[in-house]
Amino acid sequence: MRSFFVTASLLVALSCKRDHSGIITDTALPGETTTTAAAAATPKEIIICDQKNARIIMVDIANSNAITWEWKATAAYAMIRSGAQGWFSNLSEAKLVYNGKYVLATASGGGVALINVSSKKAIWFDYAGGNTHSAELLPNGNIVTASTTGGYLMIFTTDSYINDESAQTAPIPFEDVHNVVWDHARQRLYAAGKNKLKVFTYNNSCSAPRLVPDTTYTMPEGNAHDLFPVYGSTTDLWLTNSGHIYKFNVTTGVFTLVKTISAVKTVSSGPAGYQTIIAQANGNGGETWRTDRILDINGAAVYTNTSLGLYKARWKLVNTFSYPAGDSFHECTHP
Repeated sequence: MRSFFVTASLLVALSCKRDHSGIITDTALPGETTTTAAAAATPKEIIICDQKNARIIMVDIANSNAITWEWKATAAYAMIRSGAQGWFSNLSEAKLVYNGKYVLATASGGGVALINVSSKKAIWFDYAGGNTHSAELLPNGNIVTASTTGGYLMIFTTDSYINDESAQTAPIPFEDVHNVVWDHARQRLYAAGKNKLKVFTYNNSCSAPRLVPDTTYTMPEGNAHDLFPVYGSTTDLWLTNSGHIYKFNVTTGVFTLVKTISAVKTVSSGPAGYQTIIAQANGNGGETWRTDRILDINGAAVYTNTSLGLYKARWKLVNTFSYPAGDSFHECTHP
């Protein structure tokens, strides 16, 4: 066992380099900057799924578009066994959780992982299958995933001592479901697929987790894609489909059209000084559903990098709609 950890440590050391600021960073692609010189400006970072390069990155647009963080399933630091690394092809979503200390990631290859930002280790990972598009933390530390192919949600009992063999529920049918979001204040789970947005309650059980259908809303148009809290709002979610961006009010059930625009894969907003950003597929980056730029909601470029093939992007901000203030890592304990 000791030889394994020594080997892993050596691999991590060899795969990284240290700059003069003392920050450990990964090797950059041609034309990329991976570190920022001594704080020229307050960081303003975007978390991006860069499918073309099989990684998640954080980009600081306030400091020369520096790539400040990178995660790859194949890197030694991730601690994902070789037979499971393929699950993380075409990374589909990366969201900050646990007060910004962890990233919850999914991939179309079927993988889901909870990643420690500091160490980059996947402290838990498993296989959800079915073109996994989204995942969410539940209050007791369990994780629910949304898979479009086959159309289902699935709950995993998270245990950092058990990887790729976690206890999980049977698939919970939901046609073409693309997303999942927890509402901390109301203790509800929201998910959307096709032209339906469904609300569930959660029994908060570690040993026998279960979602109970609560309410179903019919969207103005179908093909739901992204669902994510509007920053600073206690009631509104961003919702996209093939040609529109909406706000959905969770208390009134009203869908309000914000923008008519095609192929928006993700929407993210922030406080004053942060644009509402979108990832709109333009076919650049190797596949029709990818792009090489982040735009604001009015179409102006916020970040462009032609070496990327990105899918979703979100501001690096703590999500107070979904998680309690100061939330820290915890997991279910079970016999």
